[in-house]
Amino acid sequence: MLDAVLCNTPIYGHGTVPHTASVQLPRLERQARKSGIVRHVGRGLNIWSNVHIDDVVNIYRLALDKPPAGTFYFVESGEAQFRDIIAAMAKTLHLRGPEDWPLEDAIKEWGYEMASYGLGSNSRVRSKRTREILGWRPSRTSVIEWIEKDLIA
Repeated sequence: MLDAVLCNTPIYGHGTVPHTASVQLPRLERQARKSGIVRHVGRGLNIWSNVHIDDVVNIYRLALDKPPAGTFYFVESGEAQFRDIIAAMAKTLHLRGPEDWPLEDAIKEWGYEMASYGLGSNSRVRSKRTREILGWRPSRTSVIEWIEKDLIA
């Protein structure tokens, strides 16, 4: 039994299970391909911590072996501003953008919770304890680099 709580930040990357995807980036990519424009909610100044799927797998393996009972861990290997994420996505997909998207319009596309909280807010954490206690060392630390090199796989 796992005696630790792992709190993941947005996960990016291509996993090994077919037809699976995380939430934020695939949703942004689908909307961009549909409209031909890559947009961020508001001015895109919001920042989210994030982590690559391969690093998530590694941390779960470590947590199964080592955790002191009742330990809480954040899972993040970096962070990025949505405007930078969208700029990288626009370049990689060869689409127009980045463009501001008023919250009201984003709500029409994604609903209130996703537009306001999932794509229009800040969510910044640090996985200091994860690194110190579990000895976790993420291998990928840049969602921007992943978008530029691996989004289209």
